[in-house]
Amino acid sequence: MGSYLDDILAFPLLLAELAIGAIGFSTAAFLRAAQSAEAQTAAVTIAFLAGVSEMLGQSIILVVNRVALYRFLASLAFTGLTYVVTALIWGLSALAVAPLTRVGALSLADFSSVVGVLALAFAPRLLGVFSLAPYFGGPLANILEAWAMALAIFGLHVALELPLGAAVFCGLAGWAVSYGLRSFFGRLLAKQLSHLRIMVSGTALEATPQQIIDDLMDNLLRETKK
Repeated sequence: MGSYLDDILAFPLLLAELAIGAIGFSTAAFLRAAQSAEAQTAAVTIAFLAGVSEMLGQSIILVVNRVALYRFLASLAFTGLTYVVTALIWGLSALAVAPLTRVGALSLADFSSVVGVLALAFAPRLLGVFSLAPYFGGPLANILEAWAMALAIFGLHVALELPLGAAVFCGLAGWAVSYGLRSFFGRLLAKQLSHLRIMVSGTALEATPQQIIDDLMDNLLRETKK
């Protein structure tokens, strides 16, 4: 029985260990993500949970729209999956631009290691739930984005032994390529994606939490002045 419970708890403990290590720029955490299949699975799970956390930060939109529980859970899963897809595209993009560095080039055989490192770099965005906070939620999101980028460069440098310049180039250029691809297909498939988002959540999710809070405050002030 004890061994069974240990097995159940092992993966969540690995998630916590890797996430905390990554946030603290731990070389050991990124080495594990690059070398261990189990750690790579955990890193991808961290990316998924980062998306879930962000959606929780936006949950006021779903609450205001009185979204059903099953739609709420589906929205969390949908956003989590978009983070996983982003990590995969980022990994492929980093591999694609790596030969341009001429040094420390990556190969397709390194794909799982690269994705593990880049997915683990999403760890700070586990704090995305706090994007709900009024006034500093937006700046916090920008800080988490920059933090994740710094971790991606750090991970490519220490875990995949890329020279720092090559790690910076692969991290930034890979992100730019993945962002460009997502933007292109986002525009190309805008109508379909909008329908899918509405089908999953029951709402277009067009307003930000800050906009909703500001609207609620405006309405409250108008009511008090009557």
